[in-house]
Amino acid sequence: MIVSITAVALYDEAPGQLRSMLKIKELPVSAKNIKCTGPFVITDALVTCGFEIEPNDMASMLVGWRFSRENASRNSQSVDYIDNDLRSEFTPFNANDIYRADEDQFGPAGGHLFVVIDKDRRKALVDLYIE
Repeated sequence: MIVSITAVALYDEAPGQLRSMLKIKELPVSAKNIKCTGPFVITDALVTCGFEIEPNDMASMLVGWRFSRENASRNSQSVDYIDNDLRSEFTPFNANDIYRADEDQFGPAGGHLFVVIDKDRRKALVDLYIE
């Protein structure tokens, strides 16, 4: 897990942070309006990113982790998993799906990764926490 934490810390620009969080080699060309925020914490990784993308490219953002999917019929700002202070940085949208990285991928210290996606698959929030 130290590699993941280090990788997120090394990419201080939003596209690099997002790519590192999702464990993908490249972002699709259509990925835009990428914004990331998170407190500086030495021992943990806590980052939230928001982005827009062409719907056909959304699936390529979800290949780096093993996810479980759940339906979400609520506003993106009311998703319980994302820190209140961080999610307020992003324009709200109607969440349709929440992809949750399976917990066994985080090692003994724990963590989470959630990807909240709108119905049109054009907007998403990604929240990463690694202890």
